[in-house]
Amino acid sequence: MRWPFVSSRSLLLFVWLLLSAGLIADWQRWVPSALIEKAKQEYGNAAASRIEGWQQMMRQASGKEETEQLRLINDFFNQNIRFVNDDQHWGEVDYWATPYEALGSNGADCEDYVIAKYYSLRQLGVDTQKLRITYVKALRYNQAHMVLSYFPTPDAVPFVLDNLIASIRPASQRRDLSPVYSFNAEGMWLERLKGEGIRMGNPNKLDLWTNLRIRMNELGLDL
Repeated sequence: MRWPFVSSRSLLLFVWLLLSAGLIADWQRWVPSALIEKAKQEYGNAAASRIEGWQQMMRQASGKEETEQLRLINDFFNQNIRFVNDDQHWGEVDYWATPYEALGSNGADCEDYVIAKYYSLRQLGVDTQKLRITYVKALRYNQAHMVLSYFPTPDAVPFVLDNLIASIRPASQRRDLSPVYSFNAEGMWLERLKGEGIRMGNPNKLDLWTNLRIRMNELGLDL
């Protein structure tokens, strides 16, 4: 039996297509392309461009070092969504928007920035144990605030991703924040010191968190 001749160029092209297909599948899983068209119909062309920009940013961040992924994601959401209070934007006192809603409507408050960053980092493969959604008191403004904490190692002082300050800084340098409690998909912690906390329960007891996960799943975004 004679095997058909396959040139090295054809073989390389075939391998490249296989790899590309795998990467595209990942991007579409993280930010489904259907959301781009949905945003266009629901919010308009500018919204579709923001969702597409999110997808492109995720492609760019894929495979990079975690510190670079943090920077790319923090910068993208801080720079591409305007800050607006929930009651003004959604007509509710406290509404946790999906990343699709925040980008589509071009409006977010502190929780929405954190949710979008948390979701994006999780999809890129950052371990859940490294990420905590953290409620704090913003001392400068004397009001409740939310940030995303990133722990390089379990005992490390976390880095803070915040929409109030563009740069990512260690919690020890954020004396303007007083931590209250934190949570992720696996647990909740009562904060005592910068980066330290006592585990206190299941995050699914938070109605806003549970409702958010349901709405994100309906959009094809697995939180």
